[in-house]
Amino acid sequence: MMVPEDKTPGNFKSVWLKYDINSSDKHQLFIKEHSVKRQQPEHPKGRTLFVLNIPPYATKDSLKNIFARHCGGVTSVSLHPALGGSQNGFKTAYIVFAKEFSLEKALALPRDFTVVLETEETPQNPLGLLKWCREYNEETNVDETTVKEEIAKYMAAYDKRIEERLAAGSTQEDADGWVTVSSKKKRGQFAPSRKESTIDKVQHKEQEKSKKKQLLNFYTFQIRESKKQHLAELRKKFEMDKQKLQQLKTKRTFKPFG
Repeated sequence: MMVPEDKTPGNFKSVWLKYDINSSDKHQLFIKEHSVKRQQPEHPKGRTLFVLNIPPYATKDSLKNIFARHCGGVTSVSLHPALGGSQNGFKTAYIVFAKEFSLEKALALPRDFTVVLETEETPQNPLGLLKWCREYNEETNVDETTVKEEIAKYMAAYDKRIEERLAAGSTQEDADGWVTVSSKKKRGQFAPSRKESTIDKVQHKEQEKSKKKQLLNFYTFQIRESKKQHLAELRKKFEMDKQKLQQLKTKRTFKPFG
């Protein structure tokens, strides 16, 4: 593995950061004591460590755990976007220790000292694909009971609108361009039900209509069978006519020439 080059700007010192013990890559942090002319109360002199080049996946809690583990108690940690950077990019931090000797201990760390962000005692949130999957599941996770209640409310409101539209005999177009046309003559709410005889007549009428719509002699074999049947009927009628003619001749009542 290629050892990363140590580039420490100005009067900063550096430590190395690994995400976990199995990570092969290291990330360089730059640290120094925060000491300015106008020292802010939340960043007291002699106890505040200024840190640069903090990666986006590091959090306040993880930084607090790291420096508390190696240097001593930490009172507070504040993260800020790097100069010219975005809120989700690299950051700077102010780490306030409880004691001054903890700051001295942090500044005395060796140049090749490596801290580990995630340990068994301090597990971190997942990164990369696992992080995106978790965020997606959290955004799309909905309660089944809540969804059913919303659907029931929507359907109840929809049914009510349809009933009102039908009662008014509305012929206006809806949002999808459909027009509902209804008759104003309606059976009363307490009108008697239809008789069985009436229902049978309606069903019989519908059956007759469906029979008329059937396609007759649609196939070739149907046409052939129909012709054979028609020819057999003509022959049968011819034989019957011959028998009638013979009977008339027998009775001598047949006088074709008057």
